[in-house]
Amino acid sequence: MNNLVLEVLYRNKLTCPECGAKETVEMQSLEISRIYECETCNEIIQANEDECCVYCQYGEVKCASQQVKLN
Repeated sequence: MNNLVLEVLYRNKLTCPECGAKETVEMQSLEISRIYECETCNEIIQANEDECCVYCQYGEVKCASQQVKLN
């Protein structure tokens, strides 16, 4: 019997669409965040309606809930 090893990444690097700054953020377990404030330019970043959250749209990895769905 094969054991599925599931590793969910909780660190993500968001790229601000306004100023291009990259920020490393800690995602909470299965949290879905639709808005985020850029620490560099203070722009409020919002996910498009067709995206799960700002982590999925502007991050290097999908949010934790989407990572779980993919496995």
